[in-house]
Amino acid sequence: MTEREERAQQHFKELKDTLLELSPHWWKREFKSYVDKFIVECLNKKDIITAIPGEDKEEEELDHAHLHGIRHLVAGAVQEWELV
Repeated sequence: MTEREERAQQHFKELKDTLLELSPHWWKREFKSYVDKFIVECLNKKDIITAIPGEDKEEEELDHAHLHGIRHLVAGAVQEWELV
């Protein structure tokens, strides 16, 4: 797991704990809205990366690695919601 994925996972764990304390009856709806916003942000980044192709081989490889990381983050966020 990359550092970015670990940070995102930790963030969602802390967010879930906080929402459980603040709003025990409505936390799932709130949590889902945060997950949805995170996914939209990731997909917007993906759109930007794919719209502007890399100028050289090295930059293109970095773009592919970044896209791979975004896919993992989105999959992790979806999984986070499904585990609730």
